[in-house]
Amino acid sequence: MAIVKSLINLTSSSWAFIQKRPVYLALSGGMDSVVLLNAVMQQWPVDAPYPLTLLHVNHHLQADAALWAKHCQSLANRYNIPCHVLDVQLDSPNKNIESQARHARYTALFNAMSHNGVLLVAQHADDQVETLFLQLKRGAGLTGLSGMVPWQSGFQQFGAHPSMHIYRPLLGVTQAQINEYASVHLSPNDWVDDPSNTDTKFDRNFLRNDVIPLLSSRWKQWTKKVVQSMSVLNEEHTLLNEVTQERLLACLNTDKLIVNKFTTYSSSWQKQIVRHFALEIANVALSQAQLQQLFQIIHAKEDARGRLSVKNNTNAQVHFERFQGQLYVIEDDQITAAKASMAQLQNNIQDVPGSSIDEGDFSVKVVSQSYPIKPVGAAHSKPIKQWYKQWGIAPWERSFTLIKTRDDIDISLWCNGRTYALTKEE
Repeated sequence: MAIVKSLINLTSSSWAFIQKRPVYLALSGGMDSVVLLNAVMQQWPVDAPYPLTLLHVNHHLQADAALWAKHCQSLANRYNIPCHVLDVQLDSPNKNIESQARHARYTALFNAMSHNGVLLVAQHADDQVETLFLQLKRGAGLTGLSGMVPWQSGFQQFGAHPSMHIYRPLLGVTQAQINEYASVHLSPNDWVDDPSNTDTKFDRNFLRNDVIPLLSSRWKQWTKKVVQSMSVLNEEHTLLNEVTQERLLACLNTDKLIVNKFTTYSSSWQKQIVRHFALEIANVALSQAQLQQLFQIIHAKEDARGRLSVKNNTNAQVHFERFQGQLYVIEDDQITAAKASMAQLQNNIQDVPGSSIDEGDFSVKVVSQSYPIKPVGAAHSKPIKQWYKQWGIAPWERSFTLIKTRDDIDISLWCNGRTYALTKEE
């Protein structure tokens, strides 16, 4: 009990961060979240700038779901704090239900919070051990095996604002300690039991009910030791991230990866750098297969074309493509906007940007990239595509090309926001 209360110490440095922020508690109605609520309310300051707000997500997956929502409301009334019930519906409740429920739950929770809000969740040490097993099953690396961290942000895939945080104050507390706290400080009627928690067709329940108890019966300190190992992995992961970030910055040209600098590192470091590049610039967490595809593009011959198209963490389409020794990230929105601009200009030629010369009356024509032009100051003419390469215009920008003419003489070229003055061949 003392160990639980010590982790809910509102005078600690962890809690000092949220003293002036709206704080929300994800309340399922089960024992773990009710213990967290009780422990927090023992010390919640009467002069807090914001009240603690309870958020309960009703997935409508159980016959008693409505009763659980009412139970959470009654707990809120007991502590005289607000509670919001968030109703969600799964798109396909018979397919990948765990993943769908998680996505729907976190999307609803973050949508109900203020932009600078902190969400308290009751995940604990046994949840950490379950997470480790699940990540092992998926073939995860250091990121997955280091498990959950007490403080976490960056949940934009669920619609969260970047300044929103999750805080897990019970990560160092075991399920046995939570059970003991509940037996002393709560009555059995204070929480509800979800019957789906015993259904071992779900991987997490199989680990929770069949695998981990067996290991714990053999080794009494099993959970504690595994959590300690995961904490060490997390520290090492943090150090690795710091060094990787330094090396990534050395390989960046604004938001492009410079290939010849990148390839000076070993293959192992290249993998780390590319993962960070994809996450930081494109908001994409690369799978192992996607990483291999991207490596093929990076290490292909200089004149080779290759593109990797993936969905990022906000479900937007992004493309990785190499050009002139740099790896670019192109968003679908950029391409769509350029196409819309091209269509508008074709329909309204008076909107076409001018060049540095006085053009007077002009007309506009669409030409292929094999069309020869002579820019002002050039010695001779050559096809547009050769000028594009010389000017460093990337292939995905080249299809949006217009030529402005006056008296059948080409006077300027417009390409995706750039204008180049032209002259006729002498």
